[in-house]
Amino acid sequence: VPASHDIMMYFNTNLMIINATFSLFLLMNGIAVRNRWITIQFIVPQVFTFPQPLFWAPLSERIGRRWVYIGAMAIYTLCTILCGISNSIGMFFAFRILQGAFACVGQALGSGSVSDMFEAHERGKAMSYYVLSLILGPPVASIAGGYIDEYLGWQWIFYIKTIMGGLLTVISYFFLGETLYRPYQNKLPPPSNLQDRLKRLKFNPLSTFKLFKHPDIVLVCLPVGIAFGCFYFFVAILPATFGPLYHFNPGKVGLCFIAGGLGNALGSIVAGRTSDKYCLHAAKRNNGVAVKEYRLRLMYFAIPFVLFGPIMYGWFLHFKLPWIAPLIAFTLSSFGSMFTVTIATTYLVDANLQTAASAVSVNNFSRSLFAMLFSLTASELRSVLGDGWTYTSMAFLMVIMYLVCIPIVIKYGEKWRMKRVA
Repeated sequence: VPASHDIMMYFNTNLMIINATFSLFLLMNGIAVRNRWITIQFIVPQVFTFPQPLFWAPLSERIGRRWVYIGAMAIYTLCTILCGISNSIGMFFAFRILQGAFACVGQALGSGSVSDMFEAHERGKAMSYYVLSLILGPPVASIAGGYIDEYLGWQWIFYIKTIMGGLLTVISYFFLGETLYRPYQNKLPPPSNLQDRLKRLKFNPLSTFKLFKHPDIVLVCLPVGIAFGCFYFFVAILPATFGPLYHFNPGKVGLCFIAGGLGNALGSIVAGRTSDKYCLHAAKRNNGVAVKEYRLRLMYFAIPFVLFGPIMYGWFLHFKLPWIAPLIAFTLSSFGSMFTVTIATTYLVDANLQTAASAVSVNNFSRSLFAMLFSLTASELRSVLGDGWTYTSMAFLMVIMYLVCIPIVIKYGEKWRMKRVA
């Protein structure tokens, strides 16, 4: 993100097009099989369908997590080097999208791996560490990317990621074990020929879409998607905001993401630790019966942060307060957003143990779709409404989604789940 201006100059294009590559990368991190690109001022011709989180999850539940992790990371590494050597905006677009499609495997399967290894009473804490690893990525990468762009050039951002991806692929091949317990597979005789092997690999890549018919899953994913979209709204236009307003170079712009990273980290850790304790306490008060929806009550705690954080951020920028003021507001907003993401992700795993990876992939779809839409429209919306009203409107949108969706799931979620397994 901090290198967006230099990439724009290299390809002789405009910021909206560069933000489109960022948005499409986010979209490919969460959407299912698609047949069209979404672009800015033109329609890109139909392209091949791509594997996505909604595809990775059922595949992993069929063949196991290990080989999906390794295969996707290997292809991600190849796409990353091709981004770095791109000599046209079209080539950059194409491999940026493919990069996102294969980079998403950690988001698609990580929650499923956590559910494989941890019991319900310890899952919140474990999930917080997993989510923490995901959400620290953007701020840490933005800080590093700013200085890499400034001193080595934007291509080296992709070269370094290629090296890291290659190393991770090799390490995973030798040291990553299988976490998915499939007793029915262990009882089957080993395949005797290629046809047998292919038959066992057969699965429905669109099976995850069936989860969209469950109202509890959809209603939890909506506020999470809006909160995640808000975070990436901040991220997408932070360079264009802080660069001109405070005369920051790419390196200093990258350092601004420390604020978001700090809020993300605190939100994830606090959510994980408090939700496990709260669920145990609530179960004791309910004669030892744990209701999975109890965990969602803690999402109300995030409302002041997702309301006042963006409002303060927008108006602090509007009145040109010192740079530390909007960054504090960014921290508060990020705390609320990631507190929400951690609670919701843990709930989806608890409520859908047999299809945990698929359920969380629906959540990833929602998050990535809203992140794509918000980052794609960020610069235009800001130019129309200005900083103050842009972030104020986003804050109220988030609060409305919280107050509408979460009470419904708390009241009817258990009933819907029981009906699902009946």
